Amino acid sequence: MSKPIVLHIGEPIKYNHDIYNNEFSRRFQVIRNEEPDRASFIQALKEKKYGDFSAIFRPHFQTGGEMGQWDDELISLLPPSVRIFASAGAGFNWADVDALGRRKIWYANGAGASDEAVSDTGLYMLLSVFRNFTRSQLAARTCDPAKFTEVHKLTATISASPRGHILGIVGLGNISKKLAYKAGTALGMKIHYYDVVRSPPEVEKELGATFHESLHDLLAVADCVSLHTPLNKHTEDLMNTEAFAAMKQGARLINTARGEVVNEDALVAALRSGKISAAGLDVHYHEPQVSKELAQMENVTLTTHIAGGVLDTRINFELFAMKNILSVVGEQGEFIGKPFTPVNTQAFESA
Repeated sequence: MSKPIVLHIGEPIKYNHDIYNNEFSRRFQVIRNEEPDRASFIQALKEKKYGDFSAIFRPHFQTGGEMGQWDDELISLLPPSVRIFASAGAGFNWADVDALGRRKIWYANGAGASDEAVSDTGLYMLLSVFRNFTRSQLAARTCDPAKFTEVHKLTATISASPRGHILGIVGLGNISKKLAYKAGTALGMKIHYYDVVRSPPEVEKELGATFHESLHDLLAVADCVSLHTPLNKHTEDLMNTEAFAAMKQGARLINTARGEVVNEDALVAALRSGKISAAGLDVHYHEPQVSKELAQMENVTLTTHIAGGVLDTRINFELFAMKNILSVVGEQGEFIGKPFTPVNTQAFESA
Protein backbone atom coordinates (compact mmCIF):
# COMPACT_ATOMS: atom_id res chain seq x y z
CA MET A 1 0.00 0.00 0.00
CA SER A 2 1.52 3.33 -1.07
CA LYS A 3 1.72 6.11 1.50
CA PRO A 4 -0.26 9.36 1.19
CA ILE A 5 1.71 12.04 -0.63
CA VAL A 6 2.64 15.36 0.98
CA LEU A 7 3.65 18.15 -1.42
CA HIS A 8 6.44 20.11 0.27
CA ILE A 9 6.80 23.70 -0.97
CA GLY A 10 9.78 25.85 -0.05
CA GLU A 11 13.07 25.01 1.63
CA PRO A 12 13.84 21.70 3.38
CA ILE A 13 13.15 21.45 7.09
CA LYS A 14 15.90 22.79 9.34
CA TYR A 15 15.09 21.97 12.95
CA ASN A 16 12.70 19.11 13.72
CA HIS A 17 14.58 16.26 12.06
CA ASP A 18 13.51 13.59 14.57
CA ILE A 19 9.79 13.90 13.91
CA TYR A 20 10.37 14.46 10.18
CA ASN A 21 12.62 11.42 9.69
CA ASN A 22 10.52 9.15 11.86
CA GLU A 23 6.79 9.73 12.40
CA PHE A 24 6.26 12.08 9.45
CA SER A 25 8.27 10.13 6.85
CA ARG A 26 6.86 6.80 8.04
CA ARG A 27 3.31 8.04 7.48
CA PHE A 28 3.82 10.04 4.28
CA GLN A 29 5.72 10.14 1.02
CA VAL A 30 7.11 13.67 0.86
CA ILE A 31 7.60 15.15 -2.62
CA ARG A 32 9.29 18.51 -3.11
CA ASN A 33 7.86 21.10 -5.48
CA GLU A 34 10.32 21.72 -8.31
CA GLU A 35 8.53 24.54 -10.10
CA PRO A 36 10.23 27.97 -9.97
CA ASP A 37 7.22 30.15 -10.80
CA ARG A 38 3.44 30.34 -11.00
CA ALA A 39 3.07 29.35 -14.65
CA SER A 40 5.13 26.18 -14.31
CA PHE A 41 3.41 25.29 -11.01
CA ILE A 42 -0.01 25.62 -12.66
CA GLN A 43 1.17 23.39 -15.51
CA ALA A 44 2.47 20.81 -13.00
CA LEU A 45 -0.92 20.74 -11.25
CA LYS A 46 -2.74 20.35 -14.56
CA GLU A 47 -0.48 17.46 -15.53
CA LYS A 48 -0.83 15.87 -12.06
CA LYS A 49 2.95 15.83 -11.82
CA TYR A 50 2.80 15.32 -8.05
CA GLY A 51 -0.01 12.77 -8.14
CA ASP A 52 -3.04 12.76 -5.88
CA PHE A 53 -1.34 14.37 -2.91
CA SER A 54 -3.13 14.59 0.44
CA ALA A 55 -1.46 17.62 2.00
CA ILE A 56 0.53 20.76 1.21
CA PHE A 57 3.39 21.41 3.61
CA ARG A 58 5.07 24.82 3.85
CA PRO A 59 7.46 24.72 6.84
CA HIS A 60 9.13 28.12 6.26
CA PHE A 61 6.98 31.18 5.61
CA GLN A 62 9.88 33.01 3.91
CA THR A 63 10.11 30.38 1.16
CA GLY A 64 7.54 28.37 -0.75
CA GLY A 65 5.77 31.39 -2.21
CA GLU A 66 7.06 31.08 -5.77
CA MET A 67 3.57 30.27 -7.10
CA GLY A 68 2.16 33.53 -5.74
CA GLN A 69 -1.33 34.03 -4.36
CA TRP A 70 -3.31 30.91 -3.56
CA ASP A 71 -6.56 31.97 -5.21
CA ASP A 72 -9.30 30.15 -7.11
CA GLU A 73 -7.01 29.72 -10.10
CA LEU A 74 -4.62 27.53 -8.09
CA ILE A 75 -7.10 26.02 -5.66
CA SER A 76 -9.39 24.78 -8.44
CA LEU A 77 -6.48 22.71 -9.82
CA LEU A 78 -5.81 20.84 -6.57
CA PRO A 79 -6.74 17.15 -6.64
CA PRO A 80 -9.80 16.11 -4.59
CA SER A 81 -7.45 14.08 -2.40
CA VAL A 82 -6.07 17.22 -0.66
CA ARG A 83 -7.12 17.37 3.00
CA ILE A 84 -4.99 20.16 4.45
CA PHE A 85 -2.68 23.05 3.65
CA ALA A 86 -0.33 23.37 6.63
CA SER A 87 1.88 26.45 6.65
CA ALA A 88 4.39 28.16 8.86
CA GLY A 89 3.69 31.74 9.85
CA ALA A 90 0.85 33.39 11.70
CA GLY A 91 -0.56 35.39 8.78
CA PHE A 92 -2.53 33.88 5.94
CA ASN A 93 -3.33 36.78 3.61
CA TRP A 94 -1.45 35.06 0.77
CA ALA A 95 -4.04 32.24 0.63
CA ASP A 96 -7.82 32.37 0.16
CA VAL A 97 -8.55 30.22 3.18
CA ASP A 98 -12.31 30.37 2.66
CA ALA A 99 -11.93 29.06 -0.91
CA LEU A 100 -9.87 26.20 0.49
CA GLY A 101 -12.55 25.54 3.10
CA ARG A 102 -15.25 25.39 0.43
CA ARG A 103 -13.24 22.58 -1.18
CA LYS A 104 -13.15 20.77 2.19
CA ILE A 105 -9.46 21.58 2.60
CA TRP A 106 -8.29 22.67 6.02
CA TYR A 107 -5.89 25.60 6.23
CA ALA A 108 -3.72 25.58 9.35
CA ASN A 109 -1.11 28.15 10.30
CA GLY A 110 1.58 28.41 12.98
CA ALA A 111 -0.68 30.17 15.49
CA GLY A 112 0.78 30.07 18.95
CA ALA A 113 4.38 29.60 17.85
CA SER A 114 5.09 33.33 17.83
CA ASP A 115 2.70 34.56 20.56
CA GLU A 116 5.38 35.21 23.17
CA ALA A 117 7.79 36.91 20.80
CA VAL A 118 5.19 39.14 19.13
CA SER A 119 3.68 40.23 22.45
CA ASP A 120 7.19 41.04 23.71
CA THR A 121 7.72 43.22 20.64
CA GLY A 122 4.42 44.95 21.37
CA LEU A 123 5.69 45.69 24.87
CA TYR A 124 8.89 47.17 23.44
CA MET A 125 6.86 49.33 21.06
CA LEU A 126 4.65 50.48 23.94
CA LEU A 127 7.63 51.68 25.94
CA SER A 128 9.18 53.30 22.88
CA VAL A 129 6.12 55.32 21.86
CA PHE A 130 5.44 56.56 25.40
CA ARG A 131 9.09 57.31 26.26
CA ASN A 132 10.40 58.49 22.86
CA PHE A 133 13.22 55.97 22.90
CA THR A 134 13.77 56.09 19.13
CA ARG A 135 14.30 59.85 19.17
CA SER A 136 16.80 59.38 22.01
CA GLN A 137 18.63 56.53 20.27
CA LEU A 138 18.98 58.51 17.06
CA ALA A 139 20.40 61.47 18.98
CA ALA A 140 22.86 59.30 20.91
CA ARG A 141 24.12 57.72 17.69
CA THR A 142 25.08 61.12 16.26
CA CYS A 143 27.88 61.24 18.88
CA ASP A 144 27.21 64.99 18.93
CA PRO A 145 27.23 66.43 22.50
CA ALA A 146 24.95 69.32 21.46
CA LYS A 147 22.36 66.95 19.94
CA PHE A 148 22.63 64.67 22.97
CA THR A 149 21.93 67.55 25.33
CA GLU A 150 19.10 68.93 23.21
CA VAL A 151 17.21 65.62 23.11
CA HIS A 152 18.02 64.87 26.74
CA LYS A 153 16.20 68.08 27.72
CA LEU A 154 13.36 67.67 25.20
CA THR A 155 12.48 64.05 25.95
CA ALA A 156 11.47 64.70 29.54
CA THR A 157 8.94 67.30 28.40
CA ILE A 158 7.22 65.15 25.75
CA SER A 159 7.31 61.64 27.29
CA ALA A 160 4.97 59.84 29.67
CA SER A 161 4.92 56.71 31.78
CA PRO A 162 2.48 54.11 30.39
CA ARG A 163 1.10 53.47 33.90
CA GLY A 164 -2.51 54.50 34.26
CA HIS A 165 -2.98 55.05 30.53
CA ILE A 166 -5.47 53.13 28.39
CA LEU A 167 -4.13 50.55 25.97
CA GLY A 168 -6.73 50.01 23.24
CA ILE A 169 -6.39 46.60 21.61
CA VAL A 170 -7.97 45.97 18.20
CA GLY A 171 -8.49 42.20 17.95
CA LEU A 172 -8.23 40.29 21.23
CA GLY A 173 -6.53 37.06 20.19
CA ASN A 174 -3.78 34.94 21.70
CA ILE A 175 -0.99 37.42 21.02
CA SER A 176 -2.86 40.49 22.22
CA LYS A 177 -4.07 38.68 25.35
CA LYS A 178 -0.42 38.13 26.25
CA LEU A 179 0.36 41.78 25.50
CA ALA A 180 -2.64 42.88 27.60
CA TYR A 181 -1.43 40.76 30.52
CA LYS A 182 2.14 42.08 30.25
CA ALA A 183 1.08 45.72 29.82
CA GLY A 184 -1.42 45.50 32.66
CA THR A 185 0.82 43.60 35.06
CA ALA A 186 4.22 45.12 34.36
CA LEU A 187 3.27 48.62 33.21
CA GLY A 188 0.03 49.21 35.11
CA MET A 189 -1.97 50.05 32.00
CA LYS A 190 -5.77 49.88 31.71
CA ILE A 191 -6.91 47.44 29.02
CA HIS A 192 -9.75 48.23 26.61
CA TYR A 193 -10.50 46.32 23.42
CA TYR A 194 -12.65 45.99 20.34
CA ASP A 195 -13.24 42.77 18.44
CA VAL A 196 -15.96 41.50 16.11
CA VAL A 197 -16.53 38.70 18.64
CA ARG A 198 -16.63 39.64 22.30
CA SER A 199 -14.46 37.53 24.62
CA PRO A 200 -16.07 35.47 27.39
CA PRO A 201 -16.60 37.23 30.75
CA GLU A 202 -13.88 35.17 32.43
CA VAL A 203 -11.30 36.39 29.88
CA GLU A 204 -12.33 40.01 30.39
CA LYS A 205 -12.16 39.54 34.16
CA GLU A 206 -8.73 37.91 34.04
CA LEU A 207 -7.30 40.74 31.93
CA GLY A 208 -9.36 43.52 33.52
CA ALA A 209 -10.42 44.32 29.95
CA THR A 210 -13.26 46.65 28.95
CA PHE A 211 -15.11 45.83 25.71
CA HIS A 212 -16.20 48.42 23.15
CA GLU A 213 -18.97 47.79 20.63
CA SER A 214 -17.23 49.59 17.78
CA LEU A 215 -13.73 50.46 16.65
CA HIS A 216 -14.38 54.19 16.84
CA ASP A 217 -15.70 53.88 20.41
CA LEU A 218 -12.36 52.31 21.37
CA LEU A 219 -10.31 54.86 19.44
CA ALA A 220 -12.04 57.69 21.28
CA VAL A 221 -10.72 56.59 24.70
CA ALA A 222 -7.37 54.87 24.01
CA ASP A 223 -4.08 56.58 24.79
CA CYS A 224 -2.32 53.98 22.69
CA VAL A 225 -3.88 51.67 20.08
CA SER A 226 -2.27 48.31 19.31
CA LEU A 227 -3.41 46.44 16.19
CA HIS A 228 -3.80 42.64 16.19
CA THR A 229 -6.15 41.85 13.30
CA PRO A 230 -5.61 39.54 10.32
CA LEU A 231 -5.43 41.22 6.93
CA ASN A 232 -8.55 40.75 4.83
CA LYS A 233 -10.96 42.84 2.76
CA HIS A 234 -12.56 44.16 5.96
CA THR A 235 -9.32 45.22 7.67
CA GLU A 236 -7.30 46.66 4.75
CA ASP A 237 -6.82 50.38 5.46
CA LEU A 238 -8.73 49.91 8.72
CA MET A 239 -6.73 52.76 10.22
CA ASN A 240 -7.57 55.47 7.70
CA THR A 241 -8.16 59.24 7.87
CA GLU A 242 -11.53 58.76 9.61
CA ALA A 243 -10.07 56.37 12.16
CA PHE A 244 -7.23 58.72 13.05
CA ALA A 245 -9.73 61.58 13.38
CA ALA A 246 -11.63 59.47 15.93
CA MET A 247 -8.55 59.05 18.14
CA LYS A 248 -7.61 61.17 21.14
CA GLN A 249 -5.36 64.14 20.52
CA GLY A 250 -1.75 63.00 20.97
CA ALA A 251 -2.59 59.26 21.05
CA ARG A 252 -0.10 56.62 19.91
CA LEU A 253 -0.34 53.74 17.43
CA ILE A 254 1.39 50.32 17.36
CA ASN A 255 1.15 47.82 14.50
CA THR A 256 2.58 44.31 14.80
CA ALA A 257 -0.19 42.78 12.65
CA ARG A 258 0.02 43.46 8.90
CA GLY A 259 1.22 46.60 7.16
CA GLU A 260 -1.84 47.08 4.97
CA VAL A 261 -4.09 47.44 8.03
CA VAL A 262 -2.74 51.01 8.36
CA ASN A 263 -3.09 53.55 5.56
CA GLU A 264 0.38 55.05 5.74
CA ASP A 265 -0.54 58.32 4.01
CA ALA A 266 -3.21 58.90 6.64
CA LEU A 267 -0.74 58.01 9.40
CA VAL A 268 1.88 60.43 8.06
CA ALA A 269 -0.73 63.21 8.00
CA ALA A 270 -1.85 62.39 11.55
CA LEU A 271 1.75 62.42 12.82
CA ARG A 272 2.56 65.68 11.07
CA SER A 273 -0.53 67.38 12.49
CA GLY A 274 0.23 66.14 16.01
CA LYS A 275 -3.03 64.20 16.19
CA ILE A 276 -0.85 61.11 16.69
CA SER A 277 2.17 61.78 18.88
CA ALA A 278 4.12 58.60 18.13
CA ALA A 279 3.91 55.31 16.25
CA GLY A 280 5.62 51.93 16.40
CA LEU A 281 5.52 49.80 13.24
CA ASP A 282 6.98 46.35 12.80
CA VAL A 283 5.07 45.84 9.53
CA HIS A 284 4.79 48.07 6.51
CA TYR A 285 2.30 48.70 3.70
CA HIS A 286 4.72 48.10 0.82
CA GLU A 287 7.04 45.72 2.65
CA PRO A 288 9.98 45.31 2.32
CA GLN A 289 9.91 48.95 1.20
CA VAL A 290 9.55 51.21 4.23
CA SER A 291 7.82 54.57 3.88
CA LYS A 292 10.49 57.23 3.40
CA GLU A 293 8.25 59.79 5.12
CA LEU A 294 7.83 57.63 8.23
CA ALA A 295 11.53 56.74 8.26
CA GLN A 296 12.44 60.42 8.61
CA MET A 297 10.26 60.90 11.70
CA GLU A 298 12.02 60.70 15.05
CA ASN A 299 8.75 59.88 16.84
CA VAL A 300 8.28 56.68 14.81
CA THR A 301 9.84 53.38 15.88
CA LEU A 302 10.43 51.09 12.90
CA THR A 303 11.53 47.46 12.80
CA THR A 304 11.88 44.94 9.97
CA HIS A 305 8.88 42.62 10.59
CA ILE A 306 10.76 40.84 13.37
CA ALA A 307 8.02 40.73 16.01
CA GLY A 308 7.99 36.93 15.92
CA GLY A 309 11.61 36.70 14.87
CA VAL A 310 13.20 34.40 17.41
CA LEU A 311 14.57 30.90 16.89
CA ASP A 312 11.87 29.32 19.07
CA THR A 313 9.25 30.68 16.68
CA ARG A 314 10.94 29.17 13.62
CA ILE A 315 11.33 25.78 15.28
CA ASN A 316 7.69 25.68 16.31
CA PHE A 317 6.35 26.95 12.98
CA GLU A 318 8.00 23.97 11.32
CA LEU A 319 6.88 21.54 14.01
CA PHE A 320 3.27 22.75 14.04
CA ALA A 321 2.98 22.34 10.25
CA MET A 322 3.96 18.67 10.55
CA LYS A 323 1.74 18.06 13.57
CA ASN A 324 -1.27 19.60 11.80
CA ILE A 325 -0.85 17.22 8.84
CA LEU A 326 -0.39 14.25 11.18
CA SER A 327 -3.60 15.26 12.98
CA VAL A 328 -5.67 15.43 9.79
CA VAL A 329 -4.41 12.82 7.31
CA GLY A 330 -4.59 9.08 7.97
CA GLU A 331 -2.51 6.25 6.56
CA GLN A 332 -4.82 5.87 3.54
CA GLY A 333 -5.04 9.63 2.98
CA GLU A 334 -8.40 9.85 4.73
CA PHE A 335 -9.56 12.48 7.25
CA ILE A 336 -8.80 11.31 10.79
CA GLY A 337 -9.31 14.55 12.71
CA LYS A 338 -8.99 18.33 12.83
CA PRO A 339 -5.82 20.41 12.78
CA PHE A 340 -4.95 21.96 16.14
CA THR A 341 -4.44 25.45 14.66
CA PRO A 342 -7.20 25.70 12.01
CA VAL A 343 -7.87 29.06 10.36
CA ASN A 344 -10.88 28.29 8.15
CA THR A 345 -13.12 26.26 10.46
CA GLN A 346 -16.31 28.09 9.53
CA ALA A 347 -15.82 27.73 5.77
CA PHE A 348 -14.73 24.11 6.08
CA GLU A 349 -17.61 23.05 8.30
CA SER A 350 -20.15 24.92 6.16
CA ALA A 351 -19.02 23.20 2.98
